[in-house]
Amino acid sequence: MQQAQQKKISADDSLMNIKVRSQDSTITAYIKSMNDIEDNLDSIKEKAKIIKIGGTTEGMDKKDMIITDMRYIGNLMMKNKEQLAIMKRKLAQSGAKNTELQKMIDHLTQELAEKDSDIASLQSQLAETNATLKTEIQKFNDSMRVIARQEATISEQNMVYYAVGTNKELKNKGVIMKEGGVLGVGGDEKLKPNTNITYFTAADYHAIKTLPLYSKLDKIITSHPNGSYKISGNEKVDSLIITDQKLFWSESKYLVVVVKQR
Repeated sequence: MQQAQQKKISADDSLMNIKVRSQDSTITAYIKSMNDIEDNLDSIKEKAKIIKIGGTTEGMDKKDMIITDMRYIGNLMMKNKEQLAIMKRKLAQSGAKNTELQKMIDHLTQELAEKDSDIASLQSQLAETNATLKTEIQKFNDSMRVIARQEATISEQNMVYYAVGTNKELKNKGVIMKEGGVLGVGGDEKLKPNTNITYFTAADYHAIKTLPLYSKLDKIITSHPNGSYKISGNEKVDSLIITDQKLFWSESKYLVVVVKQR
């Protein structure tokens, strides 16, 4: 009896350690994204100084250089906004009430808004120096808006959604339902029509290679081609490893995994 209890405690400890490591890796990912955004903002600040100095010199033979630098700034800003949007979405979907993370995200949001204002002011100053440059800046802004729309469309096309839980959890959350069977006996679980999307985690499918399950796999509800994934683990927990990301998500943008316990 005592040995059984010790084994259970050991198993619980192992699961707890895995979850803690996962949380640590999540925090690390947030910090990396924040550092990347801050680095980009520093680069933008330096590039803006160069443009301002160059734009006030006599002659506008530097027009092409200024537009190139503006494009560099624009691309960094789009990258920053994309990273920040991903961070916000992950924090919202995690359901975690991490006050410090939220403060950092709010701070970065404010910084990006201020930088947008600074860039607009810089463009206005440059446009006043030369009519040709004003036209080029307008063309540049139009092209950046087109690129932003295209990237938003591509990003949406790449989004996939996954949910992991016990059979009971997934049913209670309105993710899956039983189909077939007689008088409640038998039948198979399937993704529920108008499933509860708030229970899913959204991500770009390129970013998902390994999905820790924190338990033993029971079954996969959604349809994903054989040969596009494998299950790896030990006697306590499994991980789903996607070996061919494009093929794996070709039949369903949703992944529902049933585990044996939580």
